Amino acid sequence: METKFNVFEVLEIAEQVEHKGARFFLRSAELFEDPDLRDIYYRLANWKAKHEQMWARLRKRFAEKTGEFGTFDPDNYVLSNPEVMAGLTWFGTKHGSPDRLTGKETKSQILRDAVRRANEVIIFYQGLKDFARDPATEETLDKIVREEAKQIKLLNKELDAV
Repeated sequence: METKFNVFEVLEIAEQVEHKGARFFLRSAELFEDPDLRDIYYRLANWKAKHEQMWARLRKRFAEKTGEFGTFDPDNYVLSNPEVMAGLTWFGTKHGSPDRLTGKETKSQILRDAVRRANEVIIFYQGLKDFARDPATEETLDKIVREEAKQIKLLNKELDAV
């Protein structure tokens, strides 16, 4: 059986990715004593939290407009559990991984790491397009990618200023 995701399910996954990202950045902020460096992580966590809310509102509107919801299929664990797909992003990794932050990174290292992680999320969503059920789902994934690209642009602008 081939797994295909609809708009509702993609937005559920996006919410989970953003939630995991916000938690990651909040935990990362705790590693740094320097308030300026900690602030970078707080801003990143805030960005992720706002996107989580944005995707939740969009998912709710989509469901109200179409009457279409996610799939609960006891035989398809992936479709029934959006957090499984969200766990495939870098946010699903444990703090003990080789990418683990030490709290001694510089501002430019932090920003480059954030850009790298955002690029990895974009790659995840681009790959998810192969599992889109319909053109509306592909358009939703494109919108999510555009939002991630905005973050990369802002991070790169800040990195250039360092």
